[in-house]
Amino acid sequence: MSVVRKDKSTNEAELALTINQADYEPKIKEELKKYQQKAHMRGFRKGKVPMSVIKKMYGKAMLADVINNLIQEKLGGYLESEKLDILGQPLPSKDQKIYDFSIDHSDDFTFLFDVGLSPEFDLTGLDNATFHLPKVIVDDKMIDQEVEAMRKRHGKEVHPEADFNKEDRLVIEAKELEGEAVKKKGFETSFQVLLSDLADETLQEEIKKMKIGSTFRFDIFDLEANRTEEYVKKYFLNLDKEEYDKEIGRRFEGTLADVIRIAPADLEQEFFDQAFGEDKVSSEQEMRDNLKAKIEAFYLRQSEALLFRDFQERLLEQNAIDLPDAFLQRWLIASNDKLNEPQLKREYPEFAKNLIWSLIERKIKDKFELKVEIEEVKESMRKQIRQYFGNYPVTPEILESSVDRMMSNQEQFNKVYEECMSDHIFEAIKNHVTIEEDPVSLDEFEKRIKEAEKANQHQHQHDHDHEEE
Repeated sequence: MSVVRKDKSTNEAELALTINQADYEPKIKEELKKYQQKAHMRGFRKGKVPMSVIKKMYGKAMLADVINNLIQEKLGGYLESEKLDILGQPLPSKDQKIYDFSIDHSDDFTFLFDVGLSPEFDLTGLDNATFHLPKVIVDDKMIDQEVEAMRKRHGKEVHPEADFNKEDRLVIEAKELEGEAVKKKGFETSFQVLLSDLADETLQEEIKKMKIGSTFRFDIFDLEANRTEEYVKKYFLNLDKEEYDKEIGRRFEGTLADVIRIAPADLEQEFFDQAFGEDKVSSEQEMRDNLKAKIEAFYLRQSEALLFRDFQERLLEQNAIDLPDAFLQRWLIASNDKLNEPQLKREYPEFAKNLIWSLIERKIKDKFELKVEIEEVKESMRKQIRQYFGNYPVTPEILESSVDRMMSNQEQFNKVYEECMSDHIFEAIKNHVTIEEDPVSLDEFEKRIKEAEKANQHQHQHDHDHEEE
């Protein structure tokens, strides 16, 4: 057997794999003999079926199977021994001769395969580069808002009798009206609604001044804005689906049966322990310092996501990589029977961009000698599990058993591994280039986030439109 490489371009080659008669003939004879020894056929004793009959009935399929195994073995061995860096998988050439695999074939077989070659390039765009990292200025107002939100999350339920506010939840007992009077044996229901969700702002103001036991009238289907008829029947009228056709009027008289309010937690040790963990915070100032650090860390992660996007954009611009596009499109169609030509045209630009980025990532890994240790993957999993449980304590046994389950799931392992490697790549680039902090207000930062999202959406649409031209 032999393999001859013929370069068709800088990023595509043709491999001619020749299988000689001496390569396949002993194997096919061995297979035929094995089958003859096991064959059961009417009119012949076991193992006594004539070879001519075996060849006629099974020879073609056996030869095709032997040849296919030799192709896989030799082609794989060639790619490995030559250290050929290919994209996708080898594809049969369009110029391939068709063989009928006759058992009487006595010549050599030659099979042609197209391969896409990974382009060679030198990584550029990192040396002497400067990037800007937006840093959100965390002021007292932001901390105050977070404090109030936490106090409400850990607050206690109270039931005020009067002086209601828009954040109160109303418990309404309602009776169907007929004209201006409560309908005799009419429909009755009970439900809850947030005061601020009432569609009629005038009614909102009136209810704020009411007391428990006060009554008011309303159209139940218009009580909240943008509610479907099905929603009202299910949640306000409390009907089962089979009751939806029941005739019920729109107008109701409601009685304010109860009002539920979440009273913000007091700034005391019980609240600190609930919100931050036992004995982690013991004063209001410690709480504010803790929150400031958390808010800064939260926005830093988003800032670094923007920075990483800037890294990607620069490296993609600075490294013009020529892919074997025609080959890759053939390979994508061949390897995915659900992918059609229109889909390919829409999705290929994004696929190519991601592939180019993966090639750039490989260069970065080599340049900075990056690797991910198994213990890093496990620690990242532990962190995710702790975040999932929040402030609830996790025993070491539960933590490690959860890690073991994630490690045994190949998809989860690969995902966490790639996240760890992505972090290494980001840190390697960040430490190699110059980073200048750019202090910004929260409004300015959110504006930049929206601009980045809009630019990303625009790029996707541009690629789509370009492919349709």
